[in-house]
This record gives sequence, C-alpha cells and structure tokens, in this order.
Amino acid sequence: MRFTWMYLGSPPWDTGMTPPELQSFLEEHSPGRALDLGCGTGTNLVRLAQAGWQVTGVDFVSKAVKRAQEKLHRLGLEGEVICGDVLDLRPLHPPYDLVLDIGCYHGLDQASREVYRRNLFFLLARTGTFLLYAHLKSEPDARIGISEEDIQRLKEYFSLLHRQDSFDRFGRAATWMTWSLPPEGKP
Repeated sequence: MRFTWMYLGSPPWDTGMTPPELQSFLEEHSPGRALDLGCGTGTNLVRLAQAGWQVTGVDFVSKAVKRAQEKLHRLGLEGEVICGDVLDLRPLHPPYDLVLDIGCYHGLDQASREVYRRNLFFLLARTGTFLLYAHLKSEPDARIGISEEDIQRLKEYFSLLHRQDSFDRFGRAATWMTWSLPPEGKP
C-alpha cells in the first residue's frame, strides 16, 4: 500500500533518468530481450526500447504500470508492462538477455529473496546479464537494503562480474552489481 500512494505524486526513486550504469551497458551490448523487475513508470523500459531491445517490465503498483504503458505508447515504442508480483514467473516468457533490477530486490523479505534468486535461473539467458542496483544495509535489522550476507547468497547462484559501491543522491550507501550465470552452468 505504501508504494501505491506514493505514485499519487512523484516517488523519490522515480528520477525520470536512465542511470549511467545502464547507459554504459547499452553502449557495450547488442540489443536482445530485456526484463525490468520493479519497472516503476518505465523510464528504463523506454531507454531500452529506444536502443532496440525487446522489453518487458513488471511492477505491482497499477498506477506505475499504467504510466509505463503510456510512456511507451506515447513514444511509439513496443513493450509489455505487467502488473504483478516479481516472484510470479507465469506471465513471463524467458529467457532474457538482460534482467534489470533497480531497487526491487533490496525491498524483499528473506524468503522472497530466495525465491527471486532461484527464479533468475529461469529468467536469465545462458549468456545473459543481471544488473542489480540496491541500497546497502546501514544496520543489520534495517528493512530496506542488502547485506554482505545477501551478496554471498547471490554468489551461490551467480558470478559477480563487477561491483561499484557509492552513495545515492540522498547520501545512502548503495551498490551497482553486474552478474552472470557461472561458467559451469546452473548449480
């Protein structure tokens, strides 16, 4: 409910700008199929579609989904935007060459994170990339954010290609991580 009412205005996380980390990825990779988990109002779906990617976005806030659909339509871009749970694979059509998560995973509870990690195996193409942006936990019992333990759990499933820690525009510790499936395949 908390996220729904925030879309009555402009949520603080909806900057309307594609982050430079995604822009760099687009400059270095050929278009393919992309999935944005927690796509919000579709800013990154639009940028991906403009770069030639086939895009699918998922968000559980219907107002955000409607805005994302409107953005794509207004710009004459193709894309599918689904109102649903990022843990529900049924409406999706994997594999995806890129799975993007900017601020979704870090808000899930631990049980949901485990489901999410397992689901990525069905979602990510064998040579695909998982781009993850998350806040780092400021204290162990913080509700939002990931800990080093969470990152180690991701390493049980994926190979970490790159990590860049920084601070967001509000001064919170954050990280960008680039992941792939391990060379030996799925565990």
